Amino acid sequence: MIKFFRKIRQKLLSEGNTGKYLKYAIGEIVLVIIGILFALQINNWNVNHNNLKESQEFVKRLQGEIESNINFTKAEIQRKENEIESSLAILKMFDEEDQTQLSSRTLDSLIFITMSNNNMEFKVGTLNEGLNTGTVALIKSDSLKTLLYGLPSLLEETRKLEAYNNEDLNEYFYPFIYKHFSFRQMDGEFSDYADQLGQSKFSDHSNLNVLNSLEFENLIDNRFYSTNGQLKSYKRLKTYLENLYQVMAEYH
Repeated sequence: MIKFFRKIRQKLLSEGNTGKYLKYAIGEIVLVIIGILFALQINNWNVNHNNLKESQEFVKRLQGEIESNINFTKAEIQRKENEIESSLAILKMFDEEDQTQLSSRTLDSLIFITMSNNNMEFKVGTLNEGLNTGTVALIKSDSLKTLLYGLPSLLEETRKLEAYNNEDLNEYFYPFIYKHFSFRQMDGEFSDYADQLGQSKFSDHSNLNVLNSLEFENLIDNRFYSTNGQLKSYKRLKTYLENLYQVMAEYH
């Protein structure tokens, strides 16, 4: 092709037809520019196609991770609702006029639920990969990108509330329970290891005595409020994740 154009230029020059030569030269330049632009267009199309394919594959993998986190969140919401119900049930026990009629076994089981210390195990490997490698930036949907960029801060907020809850349990609730509760009595009533543990030496001790403690009432009241805070956080996260999953499902 280059030889062909060269022959045409040489012929025009040999004929002394400068006007035609200039027109031809300009035309050749235009053709070269068009060729370059066409090549760039093809290259851009290939890049965009590859980016779209990469982002679609990433979103597909991320969907599984988000679905797992939705299930984790649902399970944790159920646990927090159980903890809240248990703390309210204990507070109602304080209001009983004849506390001798209350069941120590019931209190023990409610305490066991209220003092649970479960943290949700988020899966963030795929999300972090997409954020660190820039794959998230390749996604064409602005709404999807906004949700993905906002998720880490929401997860961090949830973890902070979990940390606050753990601190309250470890520094205040557990120390009180260890001092005023007979775990051996409690475990001897409904634990799978009751036969191995045997009877407590302090058989005269009643775990129901904690119902006469202002400190214990304050601790249960605080468990109620702290757990409600976590419940709201998990519900907010669940809504966010479900919305994110829906947007991902619509991404093509």
